[in-house]
Amino acid sequence: MNKNSQFVISINGKQLTTTKISVQFAKTRDKTNLSWEGTAPSFHEIRSLSARLYTTKMSSELAQNLLGHKSADMTAKYQDEKSKGWNEISLS
Repeated sequence: MNKNSQFVISINGKQLTTTKISVQFAKTRDKTNLSWEGTAPSFHEIRSLSARLYTTKMSSELAQNLLGHKSADMTAKYQDEKSKGWNEISLS
């Protein structure tokens, strides 16, 4: 918890929106000049990866707590292995 705010991540005591966090993450990520095959990871993808890693190494309950989810169902959405479920379609 931020000692100056009730929110973990805040600016001037105001909670940051998920959009603002995602935009700032992308700007910071892009400043690294790292390269990726395909699309660079989003903030949501990094959260999803951390959920899967913490679940594998520790427990699903720990992942839920670290992500700040009230329900295990929400954490389960982040723990889903997206790469196994993609379907490629042709738009031609």
